[in-house]
Amino acid sequence: MDEGTILIAGVGGIGCIWAERAHSKCPELSDLLLIDADEESFAGAATAHCLHLDAGGDGRGTASLTALASHRIRDGHSPISQLLDRAELVVILAGLGGGMGSGASAELASLARESDTVVLSIVGLPFAEQPLRYSIAEASLPAVQANSNLCIRVSMERLAWQARYRGTDWRSGSGWIEDLVEGLVTTLARVGKINLDLMDLRTIINRPGNATLIVGTGTTDRPDMVVREAQKSPLSDLGIEGAKGCMIQVEGGPDMTLSHLNEVTEAFVSSLDPDCQVIMGARASDEMVGRIRLVAVVSGL
Repeated sequence: MDEGTILIAGVGGIGCIWAERAHSKCPELSDLLLIDADEESFAGAATAHCLHLDAGGDGRGTASLTALASHRIRDGHSPISQLLDRAELVVILAGLGGGMGSGASAELASLARESDTVVLSIVGLPFAEQPLRYSIAEASLPAVQANSNLCIRVSMERLAWQARYRGTDWRSGSGWIEDLVEGLVTTLARVGKINLDLMDLRTIINRPGNATLIVGTGTTDRPDMVVREAQKSPLSDLGIEGAKGCMIQVEGGPDMTLSHLNEVTEAFVSSLDPDCQVIMGARASDEMVGRIRLVAVVSGL
């Protein structure tokens, strides 16, 4: 892909954190856009395009006023219109339940779709112990789903569990969100032994039914663990059994053999529907020596 055709966009506080960390893993392959009403969200982003939606001029957020956030981005999006027009894929990262993430992410997805861009949204749902935030998230989720080609729901409970397992901070995505986005961007932007592109992604995500995005990593001496980690996805409780469509990319180092590739793909695909349409890609890179990563989009759930 050409430069600028993949755009990673963070909306709201948590969304900006997720987007910045994800972009740091693949800065040469994607652009970064941060959108918030709080100036602090842009503090560590030296190379990002920033859209500051602060109509009041006090540098503060929109609280729980989702309609205000939606109005602000629809009226103030002109500085980013060229970014959206140039992009072929926009990955939107947002935490639902607050004002900006819940109100502006659906509008951003709508604006991107108007530019005939593939929109993949990854949105976090609040903890069940936050009833007000959860009700705001539930109310805003249908609009995000309607305006996205694919909307991935992230369970904050499962993400927090993954963070404890990894010894990381759940607010930063527990290291899992950035792995997920880096894997997808690398899959689509770099040439591999067997290439995948946006047409393959469109083919899979346009199937009726639910869809999800999965990533798993492991070592060449235990390729079976790659699939086991992928199946423990902290995204949601959505199982992949019976999926009708699958785009799968396996990435490894120069030491990855055809046997490794077959073992990983066969173990993963065996849990899908027997008539599942599978599109497969493979890539080798020097930085993956000793490791294997699986990235999969499954649909028709």
